[in-house]
Amino acid sequence: MKRFDTKLISLKPVARDYFELTFVWQADAGIPAPGTFLTVRTGGEYDPILRRPFAFSSFDKEARSAAFIFQNRGRGTSYLAQLSPGSSLDVLAPLGKGFVLPQGEARPILVGGGIGLGPMVYLADAIRTHAKAGHCEAAITVLGFRSADFIPSMPLPEGTVLCTDDGSLGFKGTAAAYLAALNDPLPPLYFACGPTAMMAAVEKIAALRNAPYQAATEQWMACGVGACMGCALRMKDGSYQRACADGPVFDGMLVDWETL
Repeated sequence: MKRFDTKLISLKPVARDYFELTFVWQADAGIPAPGTFLTVRTGGEYDPILRRPFAFSSFDKEARSAAFIFQNRGRGTSYLAQLSPGSSLDVLAPLGKGFVLPQGEARPILVGGGIGLGPMVYLADAIRTHAKAGHCEAAITVLGFRSADFIPSMPLPEGTVLCTDDGSLGFKGTAAAYLAALNDPLPPLYFACGPTAMMAAVEKIAALRNAPYQAATEQWMACGVGACMGCALRMKDGSYQRACADGPVFDGMLVDWETL
């Protein structure tokens, strides 16, 4: 974890109210794993007071750049949506625990929805490289959206299955509905990030198929470093885990999704 001042490289609208922000990465901050996140100061020195957390959507070691996708829906994100190339950013990263890459002869199945798109795109890129090296099987990526209007105009993993609730593009129905009908000869390994209802649905499918499930959770965060307990998640055993420090990636079979 390192705090550093950097510059914005580009800010691109990718869907309705969604943007991808790319910035210069500081080399001595290390390499962010898929599923980890960063926090950014938005606005002035005191307003807003709290930093904003975002999951990485890409990382390019050679170009020394990293990116995240955000939805413009509040004061902090409105500030980011108005920035221009060269603008200064105050970044704290990388934070949290990310996904463990798959190994062996099982099918990685990546499921994303809403703001969970970014972590899934980054994870898909990492798994593609991992698979080419012979460490795992190629992944299937399934992304769900309310309608075609929300599908991002950006490069998506090759072979991505697009699902829309209204059937305006791709599979008509939710990503979970597509998963329930998916039949692959290899045993599945599930990875997901998105709305709670989707995450809970993936858990049920994973349970039916006795499959591992890594879930990147989305929680409101205050400090982002594990000090305030504002992002606590309830587990099925009654204990609580901090999304920022103990996660945000957890064993999805252990999370009490009904309390989120």
